[in-house]
Amino acid sequence: MEVTSRITGFLASLLLTFLAYFMIISPGFFNFDQKTAVVSILALAFVQSIVQLIFFIHVWKEEGTLWNLSVFISTASIIFIIIFFSMWIINHLNEHMQ
Repeated sequence: MEVTSRITGFLASLLLTFLAYFMIISPGFFNFDQKTAVVSILALAFVQSIVQLIFFIHVWKEEGTLWNLSVFISTASIIFIIIFFSMWIINHLNEHMQ
């Protein structure tokens, strides 16, 4: 069961990575505008992180799952805050430099 789970996770990770890569390399195939492409790639990255958590880190199978989940949610929140406000600051500086 352990090997099957890891192979499934590996194949899902590989598929999601190649899909995001293919979206960047040949955007005409998907016919997305820039905003839709960015949102799609971010969604693929989110799904990729869920796959990593389930198949490789085993967040749901360990003891103390609630504790692990709360630590994960707080870590993800901090990372989101750092990325969001970094983008906000860069955008704000870009507007005022022009």
